[in-house]
Amino acid sequence: MGRNPTLAYMFRKYLATRLLASLPTGTFLEIGVGSGTFYEVLASRGFEGLCMDLNPLLIEEHQSRMTSPHRRIRFVAQDFFALEESFDLVLAFEVLEHYREDDACLRKWFKLLNPGGTLLISVPAHMRHWTSNDERAGHARRYEKAELRRKLMEQGFQILNCWCYGFPILNLTYPLSQILTTGIYSDRKKAVPADPAKDSSPQYKHLTASVPQVRDSIEFLDNFSKTALSGTRRFYWLSRWVFHEALWFPFLQIQKVFLNADMGIGYLVKCQRDRT
Repeated sequence: MGRNPTLAYMFRKYLATRLLASLPTGTFLEIGVGSGTFYEVLASRGFEGLCMDLNPLLIEEHQSRMTSPHRRIRFVAQDFFALEESFDLVLAFEVLEHYREDDACLRKWFKLLNPGGTLLISVPAHMRHWTSNDERAGHARRYEKAELRRKLMEQGFQILNCWCYGFPILNLTYPLSQILTTGIYSDRKKAVPADPAKDSSPQYKHLTASVPQVRDSIEFLDNFSKTALSGTRRFYWLSRWVFHEALWFPFLQIQKVFLNADMGIGYLVKCQRDRT
């Protein structure tokens, strides 16, 4: 495991940072933090909040790397369906596509927001881009723009930005991303149970001690074990030296021209709950 070093992650992080640049400091919830570190951006701006993931091994890794600026951030291996708190900002990068009942997720995320709160999500775009990479990650679908907008508006969200990111670079490099994930599930299939209720290994005591915390996600997820592993990457020790904004800055700029053209490999959507 390790920090998420993929090119797609870098592109999303670059755009997400800019989408939230004018957002007032407050509380946040990141669902499915995986091995990403977007919370560092939020912590540097004075946000405080909670990062969640269904994989306790990833949560333990984040906790072990905590430094002073991150003390205002909590890391918990828990199902977001069990949360009763509310936040000014909810983030869910590459999460929604794992759930068969994605409407149930959006309803819950709406409830987790304070009135006037902001939701920022990313999902993979276009079923025509479906590959074995989606299968290994436990995806239930890739989205089309009209479908995604409709689902969000049906749950009461006001859409502020709906960008299709990554074109043209990620469209060309996306097939190569399979190299970074091929073998992860087979190599670690014993590490994450299909149903954590049946697992008694010490590393899963966070889940087995309170099975109801993950029961809703088990019910709605397309594949629990694949989803729990989807935040891990191979060769992160190598690629973390390659995927830096400074090196890719011209390509990060080029994609801005195409954000509204619906030609990329993923959607990044910023929306808001009404203030009532």
